[in-house]
Amino acid sequence: MKLTNTRVLITGANGFIGGRLAERLTHEENTTVRGLVRNGTSFDFARDKLLTHHDFEIATGDVCDEAVVHNAVAGCAIVVHCAAMQGGRAKIDDYRRVNVGGTLNLLRAARAANVQRFVHISTINVHGFPPPRDANADSPLDFGDGFYSVTKAEGERAVSDLASNYHFPITIVRPGCTYGPRSVAWTLTPLARVKRGAPVLIGDGSGICNAVYIDNLIDLILLALKNDAAIGQSFIGTEGRGVTWREFYGAYARMAGVSKINSMPRWFALLAATGFGALARWEGYPPRVDRASVEFYSHRVVYDIEKSKRLLGYAPKISFEEGMRRTEEWLRNEQMLK
Repeated sequence: MKLTNTRVLITGANGFIGGRLAERLTHEENTTVRGLVRNGTSFDFARDKLLTHHDFEIATGDVCDEAVVHNAVAGCAIVVHCAAMQGGRAKIDDYRRVNVGGTLNLLRAARAANVQRFVHISTINVHGFPPPRDANADSPLDFGDGFYSVTKAEGERAVSDLASNYHFPITIVRPGCTYGPRSVAWTLTPLARVKRGAPVLIGDGSGICNAVYIDNLIDLILLALKNDAAIGQSFIGTEGRGVTWREFYGAYARMAGVSKINSMPRWFALLAATGFGALARWEGYPPRVDRASVEFYSHRVVYDIEKSKRLLGYAPKISFEEGMRRTEEWLRNEQMLK
């Protein structure tokens, strides 16, 4: 599918992935982007360039509001759904309201508007903790652990069911740990944790981080938008070359001039997860530490991206070293490093 002169709706366009996608679509693909953002939120990525660009539109409101979504989708040929509830002190019904209900709202509106392509941004977390040894885009969904992971899996199931029932052109992309300039989850937060000496590793830190530099991920999303072979398929949004958590956090430690990276024994982390889990079940909120997180930081699975290479010609261009160099350059320009 050609992107030139098309209008693309991006939900969560004020976020890290949605913002970078919006910037590249407007500046590289000659595409008109409409960003759907919640009331009261501000852009935290490329905001100056996007807000002044003549091919960028803003729609405000909640993906759970049917009228808002209907108006946002109107006139768009493509929808990329990046918005999600990812964290915070909320109950699982709140997560479901956004990650399942909001997704279904958007899908129904897109179908009614005869949208030509719908790309749903999910997460590798839907494959569970730990993931299968041969984890790939066709591995089964797991509905076991974590409010975010479970509801993203439920949202995926809803997406697939609708696509199957109505022959709707849907593609699913599951990003890994997406880092780079302006990333909160995998740049600013890891840097802050390393600076304050928090225990960021489990055991010796040899668990695998399936990291992906933001522009490698955006390359994959753009390929999925352009290539008809992506319709009806799911893809892993990583680089197929995992690094250890010691390497990942070590890169930030080096930037910050921190000589020691602190760790926590696996047995202690599991014990803490048991206690926090019991408290969370009583309160109804996500635990501060859970078993899924311990498995996330200690498994040694590198997700297979062969399907992305074979069907879309995906080849990650930016190495881990180069990605971290670009990230450091941005951090220094923003005066977040001495």
